[in-house]
Amino acid sequence: MIKIRHLSHSFGRYWALKNITFSLDKGDFLFLTGPSGAGKTTLMRILHGSLPLQRGVSEIAGFNLNSMSSRSLFLLRRQVAIVFQDFRILPDRSVWDNVALPLVVRGMVKKQLQKRVRAVLRGLRLDSKSWCLCREISGGEQQRVAVARAVVVNPKVLLADEPTGNLDKKLSLQLMEVFRQFNVHGTTIVFATHNEELIRSHQNAKVLSLKEGSIIDANWPFEENGK
Repeated sequence: MIKIRHLSHSFGRYWALKNITFSLDKGDFLFLTGPSGAGKTTLMRILHGSLPLQRGVSEIAGFNLNSMSSRSLFLLRRQVAIVFQDFRILPDRSVWDNVALPLVVRGMVKKQLQKRVRAVLRGLRLDSKSWCLCREISGGEQQRVAVARAVVVNPKVLLADEPTGNLDKKLSLQLMEVFRQFNVHGTTIVFATHNEELIRSHQNAKVLSLKEGSIIDANWPFEENGK
């Protein structure tokens, strides 16, 4: 589902990623860990097509990022969803409208759309906030709206960049359970986090640690990482 070989990326003279190589199969759950500046967000943005591939080879959900046209990028984002650190929700639209938006863009029929949105909002404890404007809800609730908007499309791959950063322990574990349920149904998940408790809560997950743009550890055999 994800294949990365010798991936490097720089911003000017600063190398954010250095010779990254690893693979994930369909249905894998990967925790991506490391301190701030380790390269986690850069890797997420490359996998989502938000940053160009500079060096190396990368494939995700059947798309080759080395030959990504604007048309291919549009199709990739139908299969690969991302939860950004800064939410990127529409503050003057309701919670419901924000979550429904990607389904509206896809032209989903109204009855099916309503069923899907309602189920996701319920799962993320947002059903009571459905018609609140997003600028009127808390930061933690906004973060859950961003997660809901990503998972509502039922993507093949879900990229989550510190999705529990503004949540308390209880809500973090509840959100983790939502991700696990999607994973059980076959979604491949890459979940960036500093939260050791969340990592311990999913003992079957793969864990990849970055530092200064390089892989420094992984909890599955290194030969699988091409090392």
